[in-house]
Amino acid sequence: MNLTAYAASSPQPGHPNEDAFFIDRLSPLVAVFDGQGNAESAAKKAARQLERLCRENGSKPDWTKTAKLLDSYLLGVNKTTMVAASLAEDTMSVCAVGDSRAYLVRDGQASILTEDAGKQKLGSGAVQPLIKQVNAKDRDLFLLMTDGAWTRFSLYLLSRTVVKNHLNLPELPRAILEQAAKSGVCDDMTVAVLSVRR
Repeated sequence: MNLTAYAASSPQPGHPNEDAFFIDRLSPLVAVFDGQGNAESAAKKAARQLERLCRENGSKPDWTKTAKLLDSYLLGVNKTTMVAASLAEDTMSVCAVGDSRAYLVRDGQASILTEDAGKQKLGSGAVQPLIKQVNAKDRDLFLLMTDGAWTRFSLYLLSRTVVKNHLNLPELPRAILEQAAKSGVCDDMTVAVLSVRR
């Protein structure tokens, strides 16, 4: 299986964007973060540290270990959620800390993968990441979304938005953000789209 990923982020109007995302096309690995704090937020620090860990390890991540390393790295600064995914052969591994979400869109139907991730955040010093493994199929789409974006969607509306825009994959994250913004923007919003192809 091959993975193609695109992401987009939109700040709350008049505020610095406290979300961040990271795409490592070599691993392949994608993560989105929803931080608390100022423009030099925990989300951006976590994304940079995850990039360092990917460069140092050079292999598929052990998500439990990676989440705990990021948690330790952020101790003493502001906190951030994380939802991340990596593909190894035909298995997608998803890791969630906090209320950012991962979705699977298969055959035009969206389902939530990380609803029970809880309220913990990286930087708390005691994270217990939710880890899920999904047998990926050809043409599956995985969505990683911060709460500024996902709270605007029912599963039906999310499915409809993806189906309507899925042929233009590079623009799909932006299309999801535009649909989310139709009900007003009161938080930073970040969406990553991961496409699995045989």
